[in-house]
Amino acid sequence: MTTTFITRHPGAIEWTRSENLLPENVAIAATFDPETTQPGDLIIGTLPAQISARICERGGRYQHLSLDLPEHLRGKELSADEMRACHARLEELYIQRSDVHAFAADEVRPNIHIVLATGENLPNLIPTLHPSLKPSRVCIVATPLMLKDGVVNKLRHGLMVATKLPETSLPILQGCPEQNLTEIIAWANQIALQLVQENKDSRLILNLTGGNKLMTVGFLQAFRTHAEIIYCDTGHGHIDFFHPIGKPRIKLQVNLLKLEPYLAVQGYKVRENHQDTKALEARADLTRLLAENADKLERLVGKLNKAAYFYGEGKTDQAWVDFSNNPLEQKIAEHMLKLGLLKKIGTQYQVAHSTAESYLKGGWLEEWCWQVFKALEQGEDGKKIHPNRWGINQKIDHWDYLPIPGRDQFSLNELDAVLIHRNRMLLIECKSGVQISERGESQSILNKLEALGKHVGGRLDTKWLLSARKIEGNSQAKQRADKYKIKIIYPEQLKDLKKLTYLWLTA
Repeated sequence: MTTTFITRHPGAIEWTRSENLLPENVAIAATFDPETTQPGDLIIGTLPAQISARICERGGRYQHLSLDLPEHLRGKELSADEMRACHARLEELYIQRSDVHAFAADEVRPNIHIVLATGENLPNLIPTLHPSLKPSRVCIVATPLMLKDGVVNKLRHGLMVATKLPETSLPILQGCPEQNLTEIIAWANQIALQLVQENKDSRLILNLTGGNKLMTVGFLQAFRTHAEIIYCDTGHGHIDFFHPIGKPRIKLQVNLLKLEPYLAVQGYKVRENHQDTKALEARADLTRLLAENADKLERLVGKLNKAAYFYGEGKTDQAWVDFSNNPLEQKIAEHMLKLGLLKKIGTQYQVAHSTAESYLKGGWLEEWCWQVFKALEQGEDGKKIHPNRWGINQKIDHWDYLPIPGRDQFSLNELDAVLIHRNRMLLIECKSGVQISERGESQSILNKLEALGKHVGGRLDTKWLLSARKIEGNSQAKQRADKYKIKIIYPEQLKDLKKLTYLWLTA
């Protein structure tokens, strides 16, 4: 880093030296080429605005020699004493150009995004889906550590799924320094100039939502004269402009993201899951009966879980359910017999098959979510959900997971119910068994939901636990749920699930 004083006036040199404002190794010159500026260089003078701006763009510092000059001294060579009388001073200025390359309003041109890789990929993805910003190319900036950690390839995969761009249109710009602002600015300057030269007829859009703080500052410095610079504020639903300053923010549409791209950019892929909708519809009345009366059916729900457990363990001789003479329980028994979920042998009811096992063990809660989400597809007050933005029993794997031929491996995780709206995720775990009220089991369940929320849902996820069993307010489960910001939907609230979900949609 060097210091250069640009002046032709001996009085200015004498004044700065007498005020001890110049280091010993300062270079004094009559002219200056701003393209020679290196990051961190200090330039002093009375330079024109466009030259001063270029010094700042290249990462240099500019100090302006300012005077309160009366009219009768203008154009006169000043001595050091006269400069002091005019309150001479060095003022550090940062000069920024007010706009990027202008295009005609009706001109169609390719959008090229530059994104900084990060662990939070959604803000890098969302702007690429906005109609006015859709890219023909997305350049991913990566430090060596980001490449090593795998976050870059995960982001690239998510962008491919969401934007449908080929891999060749998603180049990785490797080698960005991880620290040292001076080095970051120098590297970013080279990338900016290269992109400008290669894409003279394109609109460059730099997304500064990712990266680390030093990268944000460095790239803002390097790109401000070459690109529009944006920040995706997913929390408030806007895309803001860092540059040009004053450009109106863009409001994010509520449904830019579908479920598959959302999961992809988070590093997951969905296994094919063909829902038997006819069976779901056939069980709809029974499902509604169980959900709307869950607070009255805790004893029966426990018996159904126990019988399903024994069936799954191969102990079919113990997979029995006895119903009380309560009219509600009798009505449920009739439904289950009619649907073939139970078979009656003598006076006893036995679990009929594996599908019945899954349903009785808690699958009815997931099917209740299916009913609610299906109803919300119709919309209320202009608010509705899209069929590609929700699902139940979604089995997911890491995005780069490859199944082994001949082996039916279990998926990494299963999402009981999931809904995407406002570019955020509502993640629902469904539990009907006694384990949610047992200390050790409840901890495991809540830990899993917390982990899913963090890795699958992202920073702005919402987590709900649907429970068919009562959970005391002072229990370990309730305290842990509060700590993880998991909302428990209690048995008596299940009948209001549609209303609760609608409130989440419109919040």
